[in-house]
Order: sequence, then structure tokens, then C-alpha cells
Amino acid sequence: MVSSLMLLSNPFRPDPRVLQEVRALAQAGVRVTLLAWDRDTGRTSEKEEHGARVVRLGPRCPFRSPVKVLTRLPRFWLGALLRARRESFDLVHSHDMDTLPAGMLIARLHGKPLLYDAHELYAKMIENEAGPLSRLVWVLEKALSRRADEVVTVGAVMAAELSKGRARPVSVVTTSPDPSVVAGADREEVRRKWGMDGFVVSYLGSLEPGRFVEELVSAFPEGSGIKVIVAGSGTLGPTVESAAGANRNVRFIGTVDADEALRITWASDMVAAMMDPKDPINRVGTPGKVINAMALGRPVVVTSGVDIAERVQRAGCGLVVPYETSAFVEAVRKASADPKRLAEMGRRGREHYEKELSWARSRDELLGVYRALAGPTP
Repeated sequence: MVSSLMLLSNPFRPDPRVLQEVRALAQAGVRVTLLAWDRDTGRTSEKEEHGARVVRLGPRCPFRSPVKVLTRLPRFWLGALLRARRESFDLVHSHDMDTLPAGMLIARLHGKPLLYDAHELYAKMIENEAGPLSRLVWVLEKALSRRADEVVTVGAVMAAELSKGRARPVSVVTTSPDPSVVAGADREEVRRKWGMDGFVVSYLGSLEPGRFVEELVSAFPEGSGIKVIVAGSGTLGPTVESAAGANRNVRFIGTVDADEALRITWASDMVAAMMDPKDPINRVGTPGKVINAMALGRPVVVTSGVDIAERVQRAGCGLVVPYETSAFVEAVRKASADPKRLAEMGRRGREHYEKELSWARSRDELLGVYRALAGPTP
């Protein structure tokens, strides 16, 4: 049996991309041990989850504190290095730049191949908070990723960037959902469960600045006929909770697991995936909620000036508007009054997903990389 040692710099509560990959690998007969950084509690624990053995390590560390991350991340790396000495594995699978140095060292010490899984251009993601330090991180990421035996990432733009200087091109493994999660579910039952009456616009994701969260929860007053449902966690959680308390058109349901998030997306009328194009990482990212909406046949609203907007326009599966509340509100109001157009956008999104973004396609790409590194999977 092929075995993989994964490294992840969050507690896996779970991380949607990692969850998809773990499930696919488990179904293919790959034994996965996931070393995850439990930044919430800092405690060491071990548990079987989603077909993988998940080992959580400390130390505690807030998510939006660059200084603390810089000083505590090496302690997680050290914990991963020590734990790796107790494990048996055929390859190392590092998720994102903040685990790549440790993954590289573990792979070299144990004589195993290294797979680098870039969820985003990490330097771009931290640019606003880290400032000039982000340029150093980008130099390091390019240098280390060129030395990785294989690299996978989420989209073509990032694959092209990370392929520069590599003998082997980067593979694209899109974070695509498995729409079979909603098979047999009753859409009206899901809507009743979560109070999704009327025309519902959903947002399920990170509650942080630059994601249109504050604008969304103030966009539609009571009596507008449009309801907003929000799920997720982050620094804007209290803002969303306050908005929900003051406006019955806003419903905040906290965090839900990945499968339930897909069911809520499926039960929605539209999906909001607005991101501030001024943030460099937003411009090149491939938001999972957009692909989720396509997979489940739901129209999406995205921001002009980001790469994903071009795909949405090409597929005809949603609306592209400026990062402004008034433009968003006008677009949603018009769409809500045109059920035929909504249904057509949903249909086109599903067709585009099946043709270019299906999880079956990404799963085969991931398993192909594993076979190249560690031999045939069962």
C-alpha cells in the first residue's frame, strides 16, 4: 500500500481542498497520515478522520498575526520533523509554502520524493500584511518549488507561474466538489432546515475583509424580498452576527462542514463570490465557492477585475459586477426577477463544470502524480 505523509499549516477542520484529496487518496487505497498545525488549541492529538490518520501538533498561534506566525511556525516544523521520524511513508505531500521548507527537509532526510501542493501564490496572499517580506517569501517559494519532485496547484494561471524554471510542468488539480453529496437530498427540506425562505443569496467562506462580507450583510433591507445566508468564521464574524440580529433578511449559521456547505449552496438561488480586486491574491485565485456553484447548477456573482470573472463570463454561468454594493444589489434584483435566466446560468455552469472542472478529472490528475512519485496505487 502506498503511504503519504501530508503537512498542513491549519487544524484541518477540515480544509476543503485537503479533504477532497484525502478522500480521493483513501478511495484509491493510499494510506494518508496528515500532520496538521492545531493553531486553535496547540494540543497534540491523533484521530482517524475521512480515511486519514490526522495528527495535530502545536503550538497555538492566531491566524492574522504575521509576527507570531513567523516566530511559531518553526516550532510546528520542528514538531513535524520529530513526528516524521516515527512514521513510515513513501512520499511527502506539502500543502502551501508555509509547510514546504519542512516538507523538503523531511523528504531529503528520509530519501523520499516531495510533492508540493500550492493552494495559492503564498507571497501574494501575505503581501498586504507582510510587506517587503513577501518578496523574500516569493524568491524562496520559487527556489524550493523548482526542487520539488512534483508540483500541483489549483488553476492554469498559477501553474504557468510555478512552471517557470522547472524541468517538469506543474499539474492542475482543481479544488472541485463531488456533487454526488446532494444525491437523494430534498432541496426544500434543506431550505426549511436553514430558514432559507424567499430568494436566497448565500455566502459560505472566510469572514475576512476583502470578501464583500460587510457589504453583503447590509445590501438588502427587510421587505426587499431577498434573503442573505452566511456561513463561515473569521474576524468579521461578530459583524455578521450583529447584522443578523438587526435584520431578519440576514441569517448567520456559523460554521458548517464541507458536505453541508454543498447542500446549502445547492439549496440557494444565487451564490455570492465577490472579492476585492485590489488584493493581489484575489486577482489570481480560483475561489472554491465558484466551482461549487457550477457543480451544483447555481448562478454566481463575481467581481470584475479578477481572473475567475473571465471563466464565469465564458461559461455564461453568472454575473460579473464591480466591487460595489449598488452594482451588486442591482444585478441580484434583476436576476431574481428572471427565473428563466437564472435556470439557464445554472445549467451552463453545470455543463462547464462537467467539461473542464469535474472532480473526477482532478482526482485522476492527483492520482497520476502519486503514481509518478510512489508507483501504482491499488
